[in-house]
Amino acid sequence: MTDRILKAVTSACVGLMALLYVAHNIANLPQAHDFFVYTTSHADQEAYPVTLLPVPPGFLIAIAMVLVFSLEAAAAGLGLYGGWKLWSLRRADAASFIAGKKWAKIGMGCAVVNWWGLFQGVAVAGYQLWQMPLGQGPLDGSWIFGGMAMMTLIYLSQSEEQGAG
Repeated sequence: MTDRILKAVTSACVGLMALLYVAHNIANLPQAHDFFVYTTSHADQEAYPVTLLPVPPGFLIAIAMVLVFSLEAAAAGLGLYGGWKLWSLRRADAASFIAGKKWAKIGMGCAVVNWWGLFQGVAVAGYQLWQMPLGQGPLDGSWIFGGMAMMTLIYLSQSEEQGAG
């Protein structure tokens, strides 16, 4: 029962974190747009001045923002729903609980794709976010947030032992 409760709570916690991030992004939409423009502009890259990815046109910035915000919203909704679903199934039979993990796992997958795939893969590696003065927070944060989601996804994927706490 302990694992079932913890799986529900950790899924909901990551979902809540994603919800707060997407809400802050939307509440600060002009600043978020400016940050996307800055991080893809090749500005302030003195250590490695050559960046292989091109400066994107405005419509690609908008698409990137929609993609990031959509993944955050999906991680939020599915993480929270999945946490609620697991909570409601905490006393159910094993097959029902295992089936109930689906939405939480998909939500954690959305978070991993967003924070490790897009932030670490595209922004940090592709646009060298690590060089920019404003890049350290997102660099560190996306590693931590992606890690939290990945650890939750791994935990969700583990089976609960019969009769265990």
